Amino acid sequence: MILDLQRDVAGREQRADVCIVGAGAAGIVLAVELRRQGRTVVMVEGGGEDVEEAAQEPYRSELAGLNHRGIHTGRFRAKGGTTTRWGGQILELEKEDFEVREWIAGSGWPFAKYERALVLEGLGGVERSDAAVWQRLKLPMPAFERLESYFSRWCPDPVFARLHGAMLEKDEGIRLWLHANCVELVMEQETVRGVRCRTQTSIETVFCADEFVFCMGAIESCRFFMQPREGGLPWNQSGLLGRHFQDHIDSNAAEVKPRNRREFARLFDNVFLGGYKYHPKLRLSAADARQAGVLNAGATMYFLSDVDEVLGELKGTAKHLLRGRLGEISGKDLIGLVRNAPLLAAQMARYFLEHRAFNPASAVVKLRVHCEQQPDSASSITLAEERDSLGLLRARLDWRISELEVETIRHYAQTAAQSLAGVAEVIPDEALLRGDRDTYIKGCDDSNHHMGGMRMAASPGAGVVDTNLLLRGTRNCYVCSGAAFPTSGFSNPTHTLLALAVRLADHVVRLSGRRAAG
Repeated sequence: MILDLQRDVAGREQRADVCIVGAGAAGIVLAVELRRQGRTVVMVEGGGEDVEEAAQEPYRSELAGLNHRGIHTGRFRAKGGTTTRWGGQILELEKEDFEVREWIAGSGWPFAKYERALVLEGLGGVERSDAAVWQRLKLPMPAFERLESYFSRWCPDPVFARLHGAMLEKDEGIRLWLHANCVELVMEQETVRGVRCRTQTSIETVFCADEFVFCMGAIESCRFFMQPREGGLPWNQSGLLGRHFQDHIDSNAAEVKPRNRREFARLFDNVFLGGYKYHPKLRLSAADARQAGVLNAGATMYFLSDVDEVLGELKGTAKHLLRGRLGEISGKDLIGLVRNAPLLAAQMARYFLEHRAFNPASAVVKLRVHCEQQPDSASSITLAEERDSLGLLRARLDWRISELEVETIRHYAQTAAQSLAGVAEVIPDEALLRGDRDTYIKGCDDSNHHMGGMRMAASPGAGVVDTNLLLRGTRNCYVCSGAAFPTSGFSNPTHTLLALAVRLADHVVRLSGRRAAG
């Protein structure tokens, strides 16, 4: 059931078993999983049906370190959160990301890799074996020395509010309140009794529940729990709140000149099978990373051409046509189809005949490296002095890139030059090779993958949340956010976050069952 705090009245009947703050990917999956296990849920979301300028205002933040575009372009308050704007790429963290690596300070999770989220991502029928994907293409699985070939998967419908729309809109056991910005915890000693929510128009109410879960992004989670409270912040006894922020460093580390364009396309063009998209990538082997003493890193072949914009528009229109979403196609889109018919024909032929994406032979190719940041990163989130439109202090991000991170990218580029010599000439960036760190990092980007700042740990002194995501200093408040990640790996974080949401749903249901029995 969808409600709006700007027009609907929230009464006492709004109490639920679980209150979820944030209706992005994690919040929606957690709500769906809790409801399937018989729990009632109230969700509070600061945005509306889609992204609105007024709702985005609290995200305006200060930057103290390197430029970080994602703090403003990678966070969205709306039903569906960031899934309203992302591409839908899903990639598991590696097993090694959960393990202690003795050469990486702060590495390791407090439990082993946990996996159970594909169905909730709309990927129930996806091919889970990379080898099987190559087999269906009737091609051998690529093998390179020191680099491992793998696929990321892409959600057929990346907008989670649409993917789970029927349950959100029709199930009376889930009530989603829009324009309900959480501004304060209402606590009685260590127990959270409610969350105070406020609209941009100053309508205010308190939502009550037995358990509370904050499913906000990493930056926003840190900002909210840093807000000054009378008596201090009981969840920050470790002093780690806001520390060790991590994002994936995205950089063009080398130019790639294929020796045989058709063979190169077979290795690295995107794959489409059975309605699912698979993206070929390469990762540094765990053994090589250990021997070199570097972080984890992966890479993709990044194709750049003068028709990229047109290809993107054609692809979007064709996707709407294939899925029957005629209402999302404009007259301009149809004119584009006619005007660029030859390009569309090449694109469609590659798609339907070979199950691959089309990249023009004239495209320039870059080796786009995705690098893990150190678990003990010097990057941090603090509070600025200025308050937002809701009265909360704004976030201030100090993002940094370390020597080890640049060395990892350098090592990857040099490894790729050797390992891919048979299929391409890989020419590493000159500034990267000569060790000119300051020049090189000017061309590095963040990845909109916000992690860290509320580290998960088994020991109270080593983290802000425990192994079940319970916020230290509380009895019934959880943080299901990338903020809890101890390490970031190089993989897109959404899949692992959703696995944590499913794990948390199981924990909350077990805990409430024990309370009812006892």
